[in-house]
Amino acid sequence: MLSEISIQADALRRNYRFFESRVGRDRLAAVVKSNAYGHGLRQVYEILAPLDPAWLCVNYLAEAQGLRDLGFKGRVLVCGPFTPDEIPAAIHAQADVFVGTPQALAAVLAAPAASPLRIHIEFDTGMSRQGFAPSTAADIVGQVSARPEILAGVCTHFANVEDVLEHNYAKLQLQKFEQIRLTFVTHGMRPLFHVASSASTLIVPDSVMDLHRVGISLYGQWPSQATRLSFLSESGDVDGLEPVLSWHAPLTSVIDVEAGQYVGYGCTYRASRKMRIAVIPIGYYEGFPRAVSGSSAYVLVQGARCHVIGRVCMNMTMIDVTEVPTAQVGDRAVLIGSDGAESISAADIANWADTIHYELLTRLNPDIPRKIIY
Repeated sequence: MLSEISIQADALRRNYRFFESRVGRDRLAAVVKSNAYGHGLRQVYEILAPLDPAWLCVNYLAEAQGLRDLGFKGRVLVCGPFTPDEIPAAIHAQADVFVGTPQALAAVLAAPAASPLRIHIEFDTGMSRQGFAPSTAADIVGQVSARPEILAGVCTHFANVEDVLEHNYAKLQLQKFEQIRLTFVTHGMRPLFHVASSASTLIVPDSVMDLHRVGISLYGQWPSQATRLSFLSESGDVDGLEPVLSWHAPLTSVIDVEAGQYVGYGCTYRASRKMRIAVIPIGYYEGFPRAVSGSSAYVLVQGARCHVIGRVCMNMTMIDVTEVPTAQVGDRAVLIGSDGAESISAADIANWADTIHYELLTRLNPDIPRKIIY
């Protein structure tokens, strides 16, 4: 591929240390699932390894095994769905796993006692996605009491922290989780209790427990504008996070078009004047959303905003470089990042595409080269 993604090592390490300073090394569980939120699992691990993280979180056991193959010796927490047939893979990867169904719990409890499997019982306190009902806590305590050595954690997941300035629903979830916690503690069980994600670690003090599963913000991204505003109102500072990823591609052609000439598929764009059009070799296959077609989307060329015109193609996108008369083949177009006084964030592209930056980043094609900048 002709485009390239740059990963700033110093920025990633600063973000990690920012959260480490807030919660402590042993309570920080950096989330590197989904190809490290599109940043590249191998590259992110290479950068974080010298910091000796105690925990890394993934979604799949294959990701956990990938971390082991890279040499990670700490704890790997698999937060995605876990099925009974995955028990051998979990043991082989020496992974901690979320268990949130009766079938998975029964299979784990029936596994050989010599197996080093570690489980985190997940409760559904309001997400309605995966996990046991809070009313089953006492029953689950009874089941796990036969194998207490495998119980490593008890957890839940917030449903509505990122997108709101008030956190009443999160408080209700915390109240439910506190009852669950007390059920385990009163029966003499003291596993790791954890609920916090990036946003809640930043702005919900009551979520401070034994682990913090920090994802999007590890990469210098605010979970939402509401999170950023909440943090600003509480701390008076929003400079703790620094974006890690930038994305650029060369101009592969520059052509002149006459007034009235159509540009791109479907003849959706017609030049209103004589224009210069450039092509960049990225499209929706590479992760630049087709949904930005017809929006106010732009890229940066020689520090100037050059708007996307016509429909984004599978592997190419056309841009207007009329106002950059010296633009030529080989010049760099910045899709995410800075060029002179201008910058484009992942959230900008997500807004143009009417989605969220989580989706935009994780859909960046894994075949695009990721270059670590030290």
